[in-house]
Amino acid sequence: MNLPEEDIEFLRAEYSRRWKPVSEGDKEGLIIKNYRLPRGYTPEKSDLLLLIPSDYPTGMIDMFYFDPEVLREDGSSIAALAPESHFERTWQRWSRHYPWRPSVDSIATHMTYVKNQLISELPKV
Repeated sequence: MNLPEEDIEFLRAEYSRRWKPVSEGDKEGLIIKNYRLPRGYTPEKSDLLLLIPSDYPTGMIDMFYFDPEVLREDGSSIAALAPESHFERTWQRWSRHYPWRPSVDSIATHMTYVKNQLISELPKV
């Protein structure tokens, strides 16, 4: 996988040695091991998968995936989840979409989106 240098620098700074590229046939992804979830979810950490399109960074990173699955501690449901298999694992797909800006968006901006989506699913206190 050929990631732009800015993405590699971001991943090294934010996730040290907890990230790794994965591939399966013509599909490529990025796994961040033990991604820490915001308070209000169980488990506290889960592996996070991003599917990286072959035309990235022009092509958009869409959705995100967890293994093990993520649940709200209060038992409330989370919208738009489904199981999906990638890289010999079953992942919990969070179907979330936004307009991708090819000259602006990156793995770093997508990770901010992931964090904001996780927070938005929790009750407002």
